[in-house]
Amino acid sequence: MPKSMPDRRLESRWWLWGPVWAHMTAIFISSSLPGSAVPSTVPDKPAHLAVYGLLGALLLRALADGRWAGVRGKTALASIFLTVAYGISDEWHQSFVPGRTPDSIDLIVDGVGAATVVGATWVWSIIRARRAHATRCTGHAAPTFTERLP
Repeated sequence: MPKSMPDRRLESRWWLWGPVWAHMTAIFISSSLPGSAVPSTVPDKPAHLAVYGLLGALLLRALADGRWAGVRGKTALASIFLTVAYGISDEWHQSFVPGRTPDSIDLIVDGVGAATVVGATWVWSIIRARRAHATRCTGHAAPTFTERLP
């Protein structure tokens, strides 16, 4: 039996927002560990860069309804803003965890990670949308950079 429209919409929202909530939950749980329980083998700043870069990408995917081609600048900015807002709440949360303290440098690295990944994804989405448009208009893909070289 085919699914009804509300069922499909709910399923679609789950696939878009489920990874965001799962990743945010993982961040919250790891931030809840006392300072003594955090392994020192993982460098702090690169971990923040990667974790918040991924969160930014997941938020971008969810806010763009899973469409990667032609992501709007406002959507990219919103995902960066929400990622940094979550980073602020995470640093505040750490102030209540024994052996952990909020760190403004961590927050800056969170923002850099989000801006880097979201910015690169946004640029990639614009290139992808232009290539798709060129394919529709001419019937074949636009030449790549290496194809244009003499």
